[in-house]
Amino acid sequence: MKLNRNMNNRQLADAFYQDSKEKGTVDVAFDNMMDVRQVLETIPNLGTILVDPRLEKYKRDHLLTDLIKHFDINTQSFLHMLYDYHLISDIRDVVNEFEKIYDYKNRTVVAKVTTAVQLTDRQEERLINVMKQKLDAKKVLLHTNVDEHVLGGVVIEAESQVYDGSIRSNLEALEKQLIR
Repeated sequence: MKLNRNMNNRQLADAFYQDSKEKGTVDVAFDNMMDVRQVLETIPNLGTILVDPRLEKYKRDHLLTDLIKHFDINTQSFLHMLYDYHLISDIRDVVNEFEKIYDYKNRTVVAKVTTAVQLTDRQEERLINVMKQKLDAKKVLLHTNVDEHVLGGVVIEAESQVYDGSIRSNLEALEKQLIR
């Protein structure tokens, strides 16, 4: 895997994805990156700590080694490269970009669903099946949100698109037609 200091977070994540794919460890790399995210939730400023010159280098080295010792060798190598190139402070953004690439390549769609009332399990299942067909997805992950401002229906945000099937939206469209 070839990295350089001039790569942006997307390029870094893509290089790691491609390298993992070549080695047949993409799913392991994804699991490791999700573990890194969990560590970052516990220690939000970890990237900053690992580049802070006030902390002695050997202590920073030891901290990184302890954090990644259970990851596969490819992930360890990638994180060490980020650390060596002083790019580790951007680790949160690299993880986010890696997840986006992984989801795209595996046709996993993450959708934000807003409704007036909580969806039942059956409604969620039907919505997932419809979205799989419409978006040619293998897997759909729903993040549901209840918002009393949605009079009824559903608003879905997925793959940079908004599908607004809310009653409020339909009423606004009807109002515009009547005004013409």
